[in-house]
Amino acid sequence: MSRYRVVASDHFWLTLNPLRRKYSHEQIVEIILIVKEAILELEEKGYVDEAGWNDHRLVRRPFAGGSHFEFHIYDDDVLVVYFKRERKHMIRMVGIYDHSTLPG
Repeated sequence: MSRYRVVASDHFWLTLNPLRRKYSHEQIVEIILIVKEAILELEEKGYVDEAGWNDHRLVRRPFAGGSHFEFHIYDDDVLVVYFKRERKHMIRMVGIYDHSTLPG
């Protein structure tokens, strides 16, 4: 049984588009598979520690405020941002970025 409800909208997946210029098709497929594994882990645990690493709360704009988190995947260069509502056990996936496309 899932502990958290995780929502990954079409907009979330579209944030990957700028990275398509940086990575090959095969690499993008691998990144998507890793993100999907991480989503399953978020549903179960509410955080990521196997599919990705360095899961931490974000403190800089535009993600300041205490409820946005980020974890790293794919050689530490792909950053996945999510928003957690602990009381409602809900997680909204925000975006997939690299260090140059991360908003802020």
